[in-house]
Amino acid sequence: MEGGPIRAAVMADTHGVLRPEVERILETCDVIIHAGDFDSQMLYHKLEVNQPLYAVRGNNDRGWSGGLAAVKRFEIGGVKFIMAHERVDIPSPPGDVQVVIFGHSHMFYQQEINGRLWLNPGSCGYKRFTLPLSLAVMTIEDGRFEVETIWLEKSYGTPGAAKAQMEKAKASKYEKQQRRYKQKAGKAGAETQAGDKEQRASQKKEAERDSLFMIAKIQRLKKAGETRDWVIRNLGDGYKLAGTVYDICEKKPGLNARQILELLKEQIMSI
Repeated sequence: MEGGPIRAAVMADTHGVLRPEVERILETCDVIIHAGDFDSQMLYHKLEVNQPLYAVRGNNDRGWSGGLAAVKRFEIGGVKFIMAHERVDIPSPPGDVQVVIFGHSHMFYQQEINGRLWLNPGSCGYKRFTLPLSLAVMTIEDGRFEVETIWLEKSYGTPGAAKAQMEKAKASKYEKQQRRYKQKAGKAGAETQAGDKEQRASQKKEAERDSLFMIAKIQRLKKAGETRDWVIRNLGDGYKLAGTVYDICEKKPGLNARQILELLKEQIMSI
């Protein structure tokens, strides 16, 4: 690492999940920067074993994370950073830094404001609703840096993934021509219908998985002593049924996440 560029993996909101494709990316990096919500002490220790780990405490990091700062300043390769889990915890102004890192929203964000880079790497752990999984890799040298966004979609889990994904999405002139021919022959209608049906099924499965994750999270928060108002305030923007799920957990504490989801479906159908 000395005398050359430093590769820094920037990640957040792993929520106890370390995907194989993410591990492969981390193996190519010299340091790891994590903006909180490990949601697992074991994952935290796993990340700090092989590389220096710069980390802050997230709102789901409890008990074991007492030694982690809520806001952290540090320097890598001549580049000064400030990091917090939630953007609202970054002081205004941030001070003498070049990069501001935060997480919490699970949504990738990169913007230069007043000469500083503001970066949210998104989540590379659990997928939250339709938000894509992502992280970033910074190449740092002599006070300068470059940022590469990495989207973890299907087989795309390597540096340059965003570019590869966009390139694949571009239909060639020949493919467009063939599509027009099929439409004239009446074939495209059936193919589109089948594709739409498959897409709807995939979206339904994904939404159900996200709901199960949020229900299980609310169960954990209630068990940890969080109030109904706290849960709604912190999760309500991303999950409108947070209050309803909390009420079910209170009335029927013996139900698991799947049973609560089925009960929610019944309630919605009866409206």
